[in-house]
Amino acid sequence: MAYNSYYANVVTRLIFLLGSFVGLAYLLVNTNRFFSVVFLFVLVVIQTISLVYFLNRTNRNLARFLLLLTEEDTSVIAWKDQVEKTFQGLHHSFKKVNEEINRIRLDKEKGTILLQNVIDHINTGIFAIDENGFIEIVNASALRLFGLNRLEKISELDSIERGTADAFTKLRFDAGNILHLKVEDEHTPLLVKVSVFKMGEKNLRLFSIQGIKNELEANEIESWQKMTRVLAHEISNSVTPISTLGAGIHRKLSQASQDKRGGMQLSTHTANDLLQSAELIEKRSNALVDFMEHYKNFTRLPEPVPEIIETSAFFESLTLLFNDDLNSKQIQFNSRVEDTDLHIWADRALLEQAFINLIRNSMEALEDQENGLITLKASHQNGQVVMELSDNGPGIPADIQSQVFIPFFTTKPGGTGIGMSIVRKIIIMSGGSIKFQSEPGQGTMFIILLPEC
Repeated sequence: MAYNSYYANVVTRLIFLLGSFVGLAYLLVNTNRFFSVVFLFVLVVIQTISLVYFLNRTNRNLARFLLLLTEEDTSVIAWKDQVEKTFQGLHHSFKKVNEEINRIRLDKEKGTILLQNVIDHINTGIFAIDENGFIEIVNASALRLFGLNRLEKISELDSIERGTADAFTKLRFDAGNILHLKVEDEHTPLLVKVSVFKMGEKNLRLFSIQGIKNELEANEIESWQKMTRVLAHEISNSVTPISTLGAGIHRKLSQASQDKRGGMQLSTHTANDLLQSAELIEKRSNALVDFMEHYKNFTRLPEPVPEIIETSAFFESLTLLFNDDLNSKQIQFNSRVEDTDLHIWADRALLEQAFINLIRNSMEALEDQENGLITLKASHQNGQVVMELSDNGPGIPADIQSQVFIPFFTTKPGGTGIGMSIVRKIIIMSGGSIKFQSEPGQGTMFIILLPEC
């Protein structure tokens, strides 16, 4: 075993202290030398204090050395020499501990640098806040979206526009939220998703932000192009025959003979043709007026007034509303709510209108089919109410599925083509989304997601 000065020092001090005790005891018992007794007593006290001070000083030095070692303080080198002189044999152990600490710290720093660079590299803005609103993570993309150089607390977002911080903190979790952020006097639409996670003892909220102005503008242009094509098609369907009939009337009137008084003479056949042409012109004109009225109705949906809707009661009202029609057409209707305490936050009248359109479409699809079945069910998923309306009808042909929600597109004779467009608009106005799944011959299912209350 290597020589250890600490043990030698302690043992030496104990031997001297023990000798002083023995001497003091001997003098007290066998002699009357007062001053010698006082001297030895003082010596014992001094030796005891010295031993205690030595032990405390050594413990403090060792504790400080270990503390500096974990913090990688540069002054650890001087303390290391002092401690190793006292504790021989600890050099190798301290070296191993220091190497392990350095390795762990280096790995942690590498992981932190890598994570920060990855976060800064992505185009999506990311930031996380703790329960007190302090920023734990923020990347360069988020700062660019906010037009800020730094962000330490979410309340600082109010410097962009009053109420911005509050708008972020009130967003729904695990949902696509649309916020309009004012940057450089222009409101920019942002898609924001929120999730919650725990880091140590802190509960953090993570926000991912993506600017969607270009995507919305592209979709808006595409929507207008589709709308223009449909409007042009419908107007052309009415104007073309009107124009043709008008030209025919002009031609027949031009060819009519004149009587002696300069009046126009028409044969019975020509007069009947003119009357029929006029009637057709009137019908097509009325049809065009009706079409434009439907268009105005589509664009004039009232602003929703949301309220708490009990899903079970809502399903019961739909069942009662269609009960007679379903029985007369021998269509079975099943409704189910998985959680009886499920509530929706939406405008009841508008939502009812949307489901009336959907159910009527399913009933029309099942008119010529035996054993028709319509199923309506609701469940809870990630803070949202998921409603599924399905039928076992012929399904939607694959070549027209992309046009189902386009305004004024219809395959029904005499149909207006705004029913499904209104349904989609109502669901979006209610803060939800709608999609469908359909296979020819396998039926159709519409999936509606709405905010849970």
